[in-house]
Amino acid sequence: MGKYQDITKNLPWKSFGKETITSQVGRSIVPVGILPFDPQPITTDYLPAISLNEQNAEQFLMNIVGTAIQAGNGKLVTCAHVVEALLEQKKNGYILARVYRDNTVVYISYPIQKALHFVDPRTNQVNKKIDLAVLICAAKSTEKIPYETPNVAWGDSGQVGVGDQVIIGGFPYGEQMFLFTKSNRGIIQPTFYSGVISAILPATNSEETRILQVSIPSAGGMSGGAVFDPQTGKILGMVTSCVHSQGGIPQPMSYALPSEIISPFVEVITFNTH
Repeated sequence: MGKYQDITKNLPWKSFGKETITSQVGRSIVPVGILPFDPQPITTDYLPAISLNEQNAEQFLMNIVGTAIQAGNGKLVTCAHVVEALLEQKKNGYILARVYRDNTVVYISYPIQKALHFVDPRTNQVNKKIDLAVLICAAKSTEKIPYETPNVAWGDSGQVGVGDQVIIGGFPYGEQMFLFTKSNRGIIQPTFYSGVISAILPATNSEETRILQVSIPSAGGMSGGAVFDPQTGKILGMVTSCVHSQGGIPQPMSYALPSEIISPFVEVITFNTH
């Protein structure tokens, strides 16, 4: 056994794998949902973190209703129907940020302070037919409480064409995604799928936007997920919906809002923090 132990002593038991463009984008994607407990307010002396080392850590898993993309300082984007799902719960909504340390991950919850529905620049009015909202979550990183969810880089969706390769990332199946395996239970991290732009649907009236159709199946929890260029990591869109068969099986047809309408809306939103 001594030789066997020698040749296996450097196995990467706790590794998350090498850093890639996709894993870097993944750090900017967070779950949105309801917590099964009321977190203590964040202060400089208290870290409201959830660790897998906690006894019965699984009971603290977030009830994930969707995904959000860190779009700017204090601003995340998700689907308007994700916001509606939070309101139906009649409880405070949270995002769950991740901090990686020494091949371990700690989760820190932050309350969603405000949700702003998409304002259509053509009318300067809220357009609820476009499934987009910005979440205000003015999280600040400090030495004691790091916030390590970086802002994404936006790509030009106007230059995307049918057949272009894309990857989507988010949190399909909600919290159940992290309970499917008998081991590694509760390690919350985004999941990714690859495919191509299978069609581009132009707006047919003044209340619609262009829609990207991608040849990738998705499931509940992916709403608000990122669609990005696998070569650059730049965000080209946000997942809003998908097609299911009569048996409820996801089909390789998902739909996304293009970055051309998301990025300008995020940019014009400003707010003060106290």
